[in-house]
Amino acid sequence: MHRESSATSDALIGAVIDKRFRVVQYLGSGGVGHVYVAEGLVRGARNGPRVTVKVLRPEHQSNDMLRARFHREVAAATRISDPRVLQIHDFGTLPSDLPYFVAELLVGLDLADTLSYAGTLSPIRATRIALDTAFALAAAHTSGVVHRDVKPENIFLVHAPDGRELVKLLDFGFAWIDGDPGGPGFGAQGAEGDPKPQASKDSFRLTTRRGAVGTPEYMPSEQAAGELAQPTADIYALGVVLFEMLVGRPPFTGPPAVVAEKHATERPPQLRAMNAALEASTALEAVVVRSLEKDPGRRYGSAAAMAEALRDTPEGRALR
Repeated sequence: MHRESSATSDALIGAVIDKRFRVVQYLGSGGVGHVYVAEGLVRGARNGPRVTVKVLRPEHQSNDMLRARFHREVAAATRISDPRVLQIHDFGTLPSDLPYFVAELLVGLDLADTLSYAGTLSPIRATRIALDTAFALAAAHTSGVVHRDVKPENIFLVHAPDGRELVKLLDFGFAWIDGDPGGPGFGAQGAEGDPKPQASKDSFRLTTRRGAVGTPEYMPSEQAAGELAQPTADIYALGVVLFEMLVGRPPFTGPPAVVAEKHATERPPQLRAMNAALEASTALEAVVVRSLEKDPGRRYGSAAAMAEALRDTPEGRALR
């Protein structure tokens, strides 16, 4: 997320949303939305908890694809009930016809910023972050959601009041939801009585077009080729993130087409060839290698299985 100073981004400061939230601070902007801090109102008084409000950027108001991506983020995240996934409390449309959602307020840094400062993480810390992210993905997959854009920018490290570092998986704007047109489902139907999201023309174009969605450095070859979403694609992406936490960069970098070709044809470099000072166990290295298999059938069969493999490493056992 980047800072942006403009009359457009500041326009909502002081605004009251749905008579329940007053916008008090502009935090920054992503490619799709502006993000603010708001305080809850109880009988009009400013004594409610603080929350995050994300609003579609006004310049995207007529962009059907980005509006669909914004709605997709809400539809996917609200389907998942797990403390490691950003909790969305409410959503709606402003009088200006801009969609918004209200989510929990997170204090900390995303993993991308953390790596930009630290370079690499200790194997134990990297294992804990990967383990919690794997549990978040397992919850998503059980709920019938494939994230499709797992990367450091979408893994937020919360600084809890008790000193712990907690993981929150963010930004389901590229997610594929079980029940979307274009292919068979794979996951659960959701909680009993929960309606499945209804596919619209926009969601069809977003989720089933024959083109890649996601970020090239973290995409397996089948995703780059536009194949139907499967949970094993998220497992591969998390393997890339774990690789990056241990050595300081993804296994493949360069122009998107070059990166996609390398994901399809080249074996990832060995971890110790990238970081001679790495003190990871051979078991943790094996988790990275299996997660990055070219053939989806040779990766872990589920995010839960990857989590168990991480827990069985010496680094994972040290976290117990």
